[in-house]
Amino acid sequence: MKLVQSLRMISLISFFGLMISLLIWILIAEHSENFPVAAWLIIGVMPLLFPMRGILYGKSYTHAWASFLMLFYIAHGIGELYSRDAIIWYPLFEVIFSSVFFIAANLYIRALAKLRRNSQT
Repeated sequence: MKLVQSLRMISLISFFGLMISLLIWILIAEHSENFPVAAWLIIGVMPLLFPMRGILYGKSYTHAWASFLMLFYIAHGIGELYSRDAIIWYPLFEVIFSSVFFIAANLYIRALAKLRRNSQT
């Protein structure tokens, strides 16, 4: 039970860490004058709003498909790390938070399923 709760907490922290780091990256970091902030908020942050309720309630199915959503953020962060020269902190945080969520969510699903199996017998 303690493992399940700690994995859930790690996935929550990494999920909201990713969301906050994306918001800071889009809203505060320097961009060109042609940078459409509203469009990037919709493209970058809005997909994270869909699984938020299920992640907050600890739903295993939501953790499962949200972990697949994180693969897009991992790919985006790696692409930004490869293409940027100056500021690498924002894409680095994106890769770290999304990777940690991917791993923690999958381990949470596995541990929760094992806990449910053991409680039924």
